[in-house]
Amino acid sequence: MSVVETDVLVVGGGLAGLTTAAFLARHGTRVLLAERHPSTSMHPKARLVNVRSMELYRALGVEDSVRAAGEPNAGFVLADTLAGEHETWVPPPSDEASGGDLSPTTPYSCDQQRIEPILRARAVDLGADVRFSTTATALTDHGDGVTATLDGSGAATVRARYAVAADGAHSPLCTRLAIGRHGEPVEGTAVSVLFRADLEPALRGRRVDALLARAAEAFLFARGNAAERTWQLGTYLRAEWDPQRVGAYVGDVVRAATGLPELQPVIESVQTWTSGAYVADRFRSGRVFLVGDAAHVMPPYGGFGGNTGVQDAHNLAWKLAAVCRGDAPDPLLDTYEAERAPIAELTVAQALLRSRKAPGRPPLPDQIDATTLVLGFCYPSGHASVTGLVEDPAYPSGRPGTRAPHIELVDGRSMLDLFDPTAFTAVRDPGTAGPSHAHRMREVGREQVARRHRNRWAAVYGGRTVLVRPDGVIAASDGWR
Repeated sequence: MSVVETDVLVVGGGLAGLTTAAFLARHGTRVLLAERHPSTSMHPKARLVNVRSMELYRALGVEDSVRAAGEPNAGFVLADTLAGEHETWVPPPSDEASGGDLSPTTPYSCDQQRIEPILRARAVDLGADVRFSTTATALTDHGDGVTATLDGSGAATVRARYAVAADGAHSPLCTRLAIGRHGEPVEGTAVSVLFRADLEPALRGRRVDALLARAAEAFLFARGNAAERTWQLGTYLRAEWDPQRVGAYVGDVVRAATGLPELQPVIESVQTWTSGAYVADRFRSGRVFLVGDAAHVMPPYGGFGGNTGVQDAHNLAWKLAAVCRGDAPDPLLDTYEAERAPIAELTVAQALLRSRKAPGRPPLPDQIDATTLVLGFCYPSGHASVTGLVEDPAYPSGRPGTRAPHIELVDGRSMLDLFDPTAFTAVRDPGTAGPSHAHRMREVGREQVARRHRNRWAAVYGGRTVLVRPDGVIAASDGWR
């Protein structure tokens, strides 16, 4: 068996694992990814790509590819059936709410099984060694590195400085490392059905991205484009169903949900799974780090699950890269758990809260709006103490540990596009002394900023120098000591 030496071994080639590998490769870090399945996901999973994930895909250079593979978010509708009268439940995001004013990009609808091949190709283009049909059957942490045995088409003995567990909600690596989790199950067994059918008789020219069909107690999601006529139905296992014969019942649920009693859908696949709201007790064990569903599992309400894994990967990748290059000591990696675990706890709680809210009803008192949750996060790190985990992204504080805000420049670019995704960037008001250790210096004065964003510029950058991390988070600022 061949012996391969690399900087980072990523175990798991789903959304979080592929994103981790791509960002590591973007930093020039040697990375090998092992995924036991023969290909990327075939059955639909996550669909909503939130605005923060789109910002990260923009930095990775795949935003346009994701848009080409998906379509704008059409919102969520509520109805008795697809054929019935539709009422808006969640409207599509407006520019004011989640694009234009707060970000240079917008949320998008793109199925996970379409995004994963894009990430795989990008990771390979950037130099990652990606091996599917390859299972990590053993992994040993030696204290100064890890050794893993890979079986399958990519069989090898791998020696790496660090490993990333991106192997899902029932992570074998977490089991081997005795990493527990805390939280609670979500009642019921979920059933996901991928089917093909011509639903135009029910749609009658209306576009539907996602719908809750009350008559069937099921969700309908459009998958692919209209020409493909592919849909996904989500429901829960009924008490009267034989769990071993779920496929025998789902045609009736599809007919009830669509309001087309004569419909003969072509059932392509049926999957069952048990939801939950869990967070790992640790995000690091020696030289192994957890990302994605290995670190946190949440109900699908809000579409936070896959997006939270993308943001884990982005946070961890630059830190691993810095340590592997010798630019930072190992303790920098401890900030991954310190920053991401509290955000995971909050996000899981918010997803669980949404799962208990009646569809079409106003938000619950403790519910945080999605835009604040994904753009207004506050990491408990930096020179200033953070008193809360979120702030209003429309009024950024500029304190360390928060996302450097989008500010539109008069030339049409976003301030986010000035940041170096592989190094620290210093942004200063002209004439203000900047730190000499920054890899890149940007001077942005008030006159370079679009008028509508000058107050935001003044609050964060006016009269000061701000040091921005490779992940777009403020590391230090003259305005915060």
